[in-house]
Amino acid sequence: MPSKFETLLLVALLLEILLGGNGYLTQVGGIRVRVLLSAVCIAWVAVRLLSSQTERLPHQIWCLFFLFMGVTSLGILVGIYNGNGMDLIASELKPLLYFPLILFFAHAIRNQADVERVTRLIVVCGVVQAFVYLAVMAAVHSGAVSYSTVYLFLRESDEFIFRHNPEEEFFLGFFYKGAFHLSVAALFLLLHPVWKNKWLALIVLTAIGLTLTRGLTAALILSLVAAVFLMPRKRWVAVLLVLGGLAGSVFLLADPLVYLQRSVSDEIRLADLHTILSELDPSMLLFGKGIGALIGERPRIEMNYLEVLYKQGIIGLLPWGALLLVNFLAFQRVRGSLRQQALVFHLAALFVYFATATNTFLTGSIGMSIVLISTVVLLVMDKTQVLEEPGPEGFACTSDPVLGTRQCT
Repeated sequence: MPSKFETLLLVALLLEILLGGNGYLTQVGGIRVRVLLSAVCIAWVAVRLLSSQTERLPHQIWCLFFLFMGVTSLGILVGIYNGNGMDLIASELKPLLYFPLILFFAHAIRNQADVERVTRLIVVCGVVQAFVYLAVMAAVHSGAVSYSTVYLFLRESDEFIFRHNPEEEFFLGFFYKGAFHLSVAALFLLLHPVWKNKWLALIVLTAIGLTLTRGLTAALILSLVAAVFLMPRKRWVAVLLVLGGLAGSVFLLADPLVYLQRSVSDEIRLADLHTILSELDPSMLLFGKGIGALIGERPRIEMNYLEVLYKQGIIGLLPWGALLLVNFLAFQRVRGSLRQQALVFHLAALFVYFATATNTFLTGSIGMSIVLISTVVLLVMDKTQVLEEPGPEGFACTSDPVLGTRQCT
């Protein structure tokens, strides 16, 4: 079982990830707290692995870890061979270095109690963000606080993107990068069997709509569409109603033309796509141009999968495909009372993959952490499913095959 120190580290890291956006809001001496916490977590894993009493991790975790390390090392070598700048290589490696946290998550999340703790943190952090965002929006639009005050306060950080009507220059709202987790929390509030209060889900969905973010809204809708195919038929109607309401909110909360108008970002994406298609030839399809390669004049682009293909080729996509495959297979093996909970974690991972089509979530700490945690949780559920069996003198008993415990009530 995880030690109290591991649990404390897990809670601290999750709070920072779920509430801290890209991590630039909390810094110590110019270093992000997220980086410091991650370094402590990895150091703790090293201590655990060197200990004679360390618990055995699932073989899938080790396979994913070594596959990622091998492919990333190859991408670095290809980048050096092609003369990519070392500063660009180092800059691109920074977000990828969160992947080894899968070893920490596998140590810190070992049983159903740990899974429930993670679930509560995801939901509570999402609800807190939603209430804060709606409170700020209400204060600005009611005139209690001027827009200029909010703008001047928040513009100091790159974590915030402001929304304006391009024709009338009217303030519509803002997007906080940590709001990515609003959609994850919404999935839990809508579909997790423990969270019955759907009013909280409505509040979170309202906050998502007011951020006017096409990519996250579309990814959430696709995740709910996936839920229709993965959940029992009796729940289809409820999910379809939510889908209809979510799609309708796009038109109720903002003018459709304003909501969909992103001419500058759309033109940039089209230009990036043209650059990749014009430069990507069969000789580099397998290995790419290496980590640190420029795409046109840009070191990073929003279309994450095309970026990985351009820089690391088909081989570079293997770790992310393998991660999703392990996640899906673990979900498929979960049965019984844990099935619905497992579905929500799998949908959270799918949401990250959908959102990554237009933004670099999967290869950064925000989205990567959700997928890594989801995969670890599903493997835990697969190994620790509660088995109901008859007990002595009519008592009902449950057993945990991993922990080796058996309790009769």
